[in-house]
Amino acid sequence: MTTVDKISRVFEITKLGIETLRNSNLIQDKITQLTPNLILSGKWKNFQLQEYNIQAPVTNVWCGKKHPYMRFLEEVRTKLVTLGFNEMTGSSVELSFFNFDALYTPQDHPAREIFGIYQVKDPQFGNINKYQSTLQKVKATHENGWKTGSTGWDYNYSKKEARRLILRGHGTCLSARTLLSKNFEVPCKYFSIARCYRPEVVDKTHLSEFNQVEGIVVDEKLTLRDLLGVLARFAIEVAGADEVRFKPDYFPFTEPSVELSAFKKGYGWIEFGGSGIFRPEVTMPLDVDVPVIAWGLGIDRLFMMKSGLTDIREIFSQDLDWLRRKEVI
Repeated sequence: MTTVDKISRVFEITKLGIETLRNSNLIQDKITQLTPNLILSGKWKNFQLQEYNIQAPVTNVWCGKKHPYMRFLEEVRTKLVTLGFNEMTGSSVELSFFNFDALYTPQDHPAREIFGIYQVKDPQFGNINKYQSTLQKVKATHENGWKTGSTGWDYNYSKKEARRLILRGHGTCLSARTLLSKNFEVPCKYFSIARCYRPEVVDKTHLSEFNQVEGIVVDEKLTLRDLLGVLARFAIEVAGADEVRFKPDYFPFTEPSVELSAFKKGYGWIEFGGSGIFRPEVTMPLDVDVPVIAWGLGIDRLFMMKSGLTDIREIFSQDLDWLRRKEVI
């Protein structure tokens, strides 16, 4: 056991001390700034400027600013518009016809089951009467290939299933609607930043509700090389990637199909999404007779790489310290 002696002292200025200070020249009035009047009159000589310790810590002030992810989405949107893209918009509730059928996805595909997509409970079905002409072409394409040169999926197409309402599972349904609308001239470029929904198992790279940046380019001279160039530009300019990697993939609505992954030093590799050239089974029933390149990338993952996040759930974090300290670019 150690014993330590401590001494407390109390100091007090006496009346004589106070009077002495008043009669001395040690105390001068201090000012914080020089005014034109003080300078012109010469009175500044009678004052002492307040001294400041510019290295002294100050209280943090957190100014209001946009959420870092929302600001990122706006930057991507602005960049695409600057590059000449037009924006596609649409409802989160979609017909299975546009989400699947028009994209040549068979009606018995696993992605259309309750474990692959969110189905609307009430009402269960929508109206497709104004799409009857296109519906007949899509139906024939699914059943026997119509005049696309394909053999189709060889099953009995259900118009009732085409009417089923769902929460869109990808942004590509907006591309199908845009191509069907005919409100474009060739060549043209379109994009969307769409909220999508799938009953995924949530982990560090998957959410059941996520954002996708979707794009199409329509031109007579398009090739796979054009698509790869667009994807590489996305990864490098938007996400800040150092390297990109492509590998073959499969989607019912594109051929060839390509998966995009990117690498950043200090971060590693991450998969961004899929792309390809729309098959004739997609474009011909929509009365489009020129090549269409398309891509759907997880823009949440683009932001992850840009910000150095390793868990997608951190994007929607309520961590005030991270939100406050995230720099404004």
